[in-house]
Amino acid sequence: MQRKIDKIITVLNDLEGSDAVFNKAFSLAKDLGAVVEVLFVHESPLFDVPDYFRSSTDEGLDKEKVKHEIQQKIEKISQGQKVAVFVYIDDTPDRVWALARDDKHTLIVTAYHDSISEKIIDKVSQPVLVIKRPTQDYKKLALIVNANSESLSCIEHVKRDFNDSDIYLLYDYRYVVDPSMEIDLQDVQIIQEAQKEAFEEVKRKSGLEGEFFIDGSFLGEDLVDHLQAKAFDLVYVCSHGDDFFVSDNLSLELLKDLESDILVACSSKD
Repeated sequence: MQRKIDKIITVLNDLEGSDAVFNKAFSLAKDLGAVVEVLFVHESPLFDVPDYFRSSTDEGLDKEKVKHEIQQKIEKISQGQKVAVFVYIDDTPDRVWALARDDKHTLIVTAYHDSISEKIIDKVSQPVLVIKRPTQDYKKLALIVNANSESLSCIEHVKRDFNDSDIYLLYDYRYVVDPSMEIDLQDVQIIQEAQKEAFEEVKRKSGLEGEFFIDGSFLGEDLVDHLQAKAFDLVYVCSHGDDFFVSDNLSLELLKDLESDILVACSSKD
């Protein structure tokens, strides 16, 4: 989250497990001084409509009943804050984009779904927090960075937004080299040592501890296992501009396999 967040869009595709998403969204809104909007999108090919929400119309979904149910759920959590609720059918990524558009002061909070979450991240330029379990507090936060100067800016914003968290830096070495290079040219000792030194400088300037992690798996399984073993509450992924640091494979593996919540803050679409 590179900018001060003043709006949180909570995205739901069904109401099962929605309490964890609402609790996290309103907790963050309180900490950040942000307002909350709720976007519910029923994806008809993926989710059955519960009998309670069935409409007599051809749409099959009674939007007013869904909106009423959501408003009841968040009445106590919102502590009197007025919350706009939007209910649509299908096209979740496009619905999220239409609501967020170019507002760079927005955070998107959503429950994980393997057919939807990655598409949302690909569609929008705003940071996306994917909730995977009902964690109340982010005590242990892994911040995945690279060794360029822009990482310091990302680190400072994370320290501001998560000032009660124990932040640990992690540099995944796989993604420091131009992807157009041959694989055998990417594993060069001199490049590795230079990146280690640059990362040490990032650690020194940020005042945070961390590790230079050399991942032997191109698809990211080693990194996922490593993060899993350390039991982080939140894994925060920074990316900048046109670097290759955060690849589609990395985002996909983290989204699919990590048990912790994941926040992807990619500025490449800014």
